[in-house]
Amino acid sequence: MQINRIIALTLVVVCFIAATFGIQRRQVEDSLDFQQALNRDRLELVSIDGAISGSSSSASGAMAVRDRLRELIDDESVKGVLLSINSPGGTVGASKELYQAVQDLTEKKPVVVSMLDQATSGGYYAASPATKIYANAGSLTGSIGVILNGFNAKDLLDRVGIKPQTIKTGPYKDIFSPFRELAEPERQLLQDLLQSTYQEFINDVAKGRKMDLEVVRRLADGRIFTGRQAKENKLVDELGTQDQAIADLRGLARKKFNLPETSELPISESRGSFGRLLEQLLGQVNFNVALPFFKIAGSNDVYNSISEVIANQLSLRVAGQNPQANSFDPPILLMPSLP
Repeated sequence: MQINRIIALTLVVVCFIAATFGIQRRQVEDSLDFQQALNRDRLELVSIDGAISGSSSSASGAMAVRDRLRELIDDESVKGVLLSINSPGGTVGASKELYQAVQDLTEKKPVVVSMLDQATSGGYYAASPATKIYANAGSLTGSIGVILNGFNAKDLLDRVGIKPQTIKTGPYKDIFSPFRELAEPERQLLQDLLQSTYQEFINDVAKGRKMDLEVVRRLADGRIFTGRQAKENKLVDELGTQDQAIADLRGLARKKFNLPETSELPISESRGSFGRLLEQLLGQVNFNVALPFFKIAGSNDVYNSISEVIANQLSLRVAGQNPQANSFDPPILLMPSLP
């Protein structure tokens, strides 16, 4: 009986050791395959989805996309980038950051834009310096212009007997206050500010698209174009699907880097991150928690940084994902005013 137990235990140990080495070998092989896949010549898909803003809270936001585009400049294994855009536009600064990143990347390797439902205003701004722009016939694009929205609630407040009180250090500090009419000097100041931003917008579009400035100016009155209309006005290069854009990008990359026609150049989606994964997980769950519990104390910097990411993501979820919800200063937007 004792011998049988020893034999059984020996078999269990041998099986455990064999399984452990088998798993480790498979992990090493998978790691090597993954590394080889990363090192082989390939294309990469980067997506801009939703409104463009300078918030750094979202791993899939404009600033994360900008950072990834800049990383790809020096990634020798990536021979071309497909930039998929589905965005109504957004704030001026973030749109300019994307424009500059796309322009810098285009100088090193081909960048083809594929417009989905819409790539308007700031979305078009980001697309304009690409090597080539594809749109579907019914995609919405254009809306080249700048807008600053506000409201005046003075009459309503007067009716209910609410009188605001404001203390300020200068005549323009409460400009665009919803509690009073906009004075004419303030209106002129804001109009001059918008004109300056608008001029930079059309200058960059003209430079990115290699178009005459006056031609761009005539198109830059805020109107929205379908993909077909945009092609007629040379705001996009081709009408086609994302698959067609990928095929064209593959040809451009082979030509740019003198690669043989037999080179596959597979396309992979831009790699994720902890922040992006966390955002996706939190998007599937409803939280009703006290946020201070996620401020975890300790000396471990990595642990603290992760807890801070969690707290920031939860804060945005609880606040409705609108980091500007409590701001009284309306942002200047490169975005069409649509209902």
